[in-house]
Amino acid sequence: MTPHPNQTIQGSWNLRAHSIFALSASVCIIASAALISCGEEEAPPPPIVRAEPPPPPPPPEPTVKSIAELMTEYDIDSRIDLPETLAPDTNEKRIAVLKFWNAFAKGDDQYASGRMAELDRKVLNDLVKSGSWKTTTGAITSIEVQCKDDEGGFATFGLITAGGAEQAMLWDAVQSGDDSVFTAFPGTHDILAHLSGEDSIGSWKIYINGLFEKYSNLPDEQVEIPQSDVQLAEGSDSGVGGGGETPAPPDGGGGGGSGGGVLKKKPHAPLP
Repeated sequence: MTPHPNQTIQGSWNLRAHSIFALSASVCIIASAALISCGEEEAPPPPIVRAEPPPPPPPPEPTVKSIAELMTEYDIDSRIDLPETLAPDTNEKRIAVLKFWNAFAKGDDQYASGRMAELDRKVLNDLVKSGSWKTTTGAITSIEVQCKDDEGGFATFGLITAGGAEQAMLWDAVQSGDDSVFTAFPGTHDILAHLSGEDSIGSWKIYINGLFEKYSNLPDEQVEIPQSDVQLAEGSDSGVGGGGETPAPPDGGGGGGSGGGVLKKKPHAPLP
């Protein structure tokens, strides 16, 4: 059957319309893709910011133990009195001072000798051999202690009561590892009269250094400097005294320690 001309035309039109629609759809898809690819680019993701690690915490402040705590920990004799306000500012110095004076209170010559400078150690050994050390330290009833940073190290003062008498001793100390080395500082027989209760160490050194400066400026023929080694004088009222021997003044006055039993030492140049 031969199709009607109008049907042929209609079919061709439908075919063309379908093709045009398909082509338009393809163009739209291609255009949409082009718009996506050619349009504004997406913003890149923000960079990953790594937080800086927090700084390490500061080291803890050194904890200084109280004198009472250290005395219990190291079995220090209760006759030793070291106030907190006059104690060193580190555990190492506090321990060294307490152990040093503890050796006097308990008559422990082995410990004391091991912590003294060479000259003082030799003298102590002589005192032990003569029996003076045991006699004098055995009479101790109290030791009042002061400490003070001084000359790159520290100094320690002890007012020793023994046999009813007061004797004073002054030692310079220098740290040596975990311990300290103690050197006796010179004194006079009347040193107690020249000390201040608030700063016995400072007033002691000012007075003695003043004497050395005074006598060192005199003509050589007017002054004789005694060269006595350390010795412990023992008597009826002796305790353990402090300081050492100072230059004898031109009027004949003697040096010596601070009374009865006295630890005497060669004079040395005054501290700057």
